[in-house]
Amino acid sequence: ARILHEEGKPILFLDGNAEIGPRALGNRSILAPANSPAMKRHLNEIKNREDYRPVAPICLEQYAREVFDPGSSDPYMLYDHKIREDWQHRVPAIMHEDGTARLQTVNAQQHPKIHSLLSAYHALSGVPLLCNTSANLKQKGFFPDLKSAVHWGGVTTIWSDGKLYRAPSSDH
Repeated sequence: ARILHEEGKPILFLDGNAEIGPRALGNRSILAPANSPAMKRHLNEIKNREDYRPVAPICLEQYAREVFDPGSSDPYMLYDHKIREDWQHRVPAIMHEDGTARLQTVNAQQHPKIHSLLSAYHALSGVPLLCNTSANLKQKGFFPDLKSAVHWGGVTTIWSDGKLYRAPSSDH
């Protein structure tokens, strides 16, 4: 959470087995702060996707109604939620052209590690959500393991199974 807040760069979050289906639900995700419109562009660049492609928010369930309308529980990203006007300038990276976002809500029972990360990030930043996009390459599956994610090299920080890995650079 501190790295996301202070450095403002995406991290790769690998936890347990990959989910089956078209969406990142937390086990294989690229997570990033949503406070800059440039982050959406950056995430799409990392994934070699078109610039217009949306990036979804992953939000603490207990704060979803504060940020989104209706902001109801949505753990599988099934519905579009309107971003409340007073939050639109705070989280532009997750906002679609029409002011909506494909919200994923998280509580401590559904995903304890993501919930813990989001809670710590919220305590530091005042923002109860992060950008969440699937940790995979265009038209390829999710990273099966840490080795494949490191080899990909799209981000400098990877959290996997309770350990933080950082690429060597002059900044760290």
